[in-house]
Amino acid sequence: MKNSETIRTKVFNLIILDESGSMDCVWAQTISNCNETLQTIFSAQKEFYATQDHFISIYTFQDAGPLKSRYLLRNRPIAEARMLTAKDYRPNGCTPLYDAVGETLTDLEAVAETHDDAVASVTIITDGEENSSRRYSGSDVAKIISRLKEKGWNFNIIGANIDVESLAKDLHIDNTLKWEQTQEGTSSMGKKLNESQRSYYRAMAGEEQMPMSMEEKISRRKMRNKHFFDK
Repeated sequence: MKNSETIRTKVFNLIILDESGSMDCVWAQTISNCNETLQTIFSAQKEFYATQDHFISIYTFQDAGPLKSRYLLRNRPIAEARMLTAKDYRPNGCTPLYDAVGETLTDLEAVAETHDDAVASVTIITDGEENSSRRYSGSDVAKIISRLKEKGWNFNIIGANIDVESLAKDLHIDNTLKWEQTQEGTSSMGKKLNESQRSYYRAMAGEEQMPMSMEEKISRRKMRNKHFFDK
């Protein structure tokens, strides 16, 4: 019977990644981190296949060169996602952070609304302050994030060389992580992110075994989302 079928939660993983010129010093480790995150999500799909369907988007932002801001992967089922290479990530230009966040969240919200049970885990990684957005302001982005948090979406921001706590407060993001912009520091940041992602998926899987309404699910997600990096 239809009512006895499990509706798998659609988990939309979105990485919004700084590709401005100052990221060049850690470009190789950044690619490696992204690929390790892809592997983490792929493993979660295998482990929690009964209750979760995972999708991945990676969006890089810059404002110069032939590539500019773009999706490297866009709402791909994780099983179909490819690994990134040096050709994919070429740091250049300035930091249109607000445009990157505003555009990708608007895109993803439209997709998520087509599913009965969809949630997103959004991670922003940047090593500099906003300095070149033209379409979205910080206030615009904060309003979007606040609205999506009410739907149970999770938001994290990881920063180097900036006051990441202040930026997170301005954008209404609960979870922050500082990282040292060296090869070792970038590697450690990637490991921490992936550990937190695994804990997030595992906690979600446990909740999905409990009979509860969608309102109860969202309430639990909102509480859990405030402690993403606390694991």
